[in-house]
Amino acid sequence: MLKKLCAVLAMSAAVTVFAAPAPAFADGPKTPEEAAVCEAMLSSVFPGLGQAAVDAICAVQDDDTTS
Repeated sequence: MLKKLCAVLAMSAAVTVFAAPAPAFADGPKTPEEAAVCEAMLSSVFPGLGQAAVDAICAVQDDDTTS
């Protein structure tokens, strides 16, 4: 069980590092693709978290460049 958890964590970290640009770590997902990676990662690492919490954490963030 521990080996499986470590493998999932390592895979999730690798996918996140290579799939999402650096600002997404600090500001949340900017695109639907980044949100999908976030949801997949959280759902696999924390299966008991709940869909509402995952949706709230992985919501696509606004650009803040519009006035």
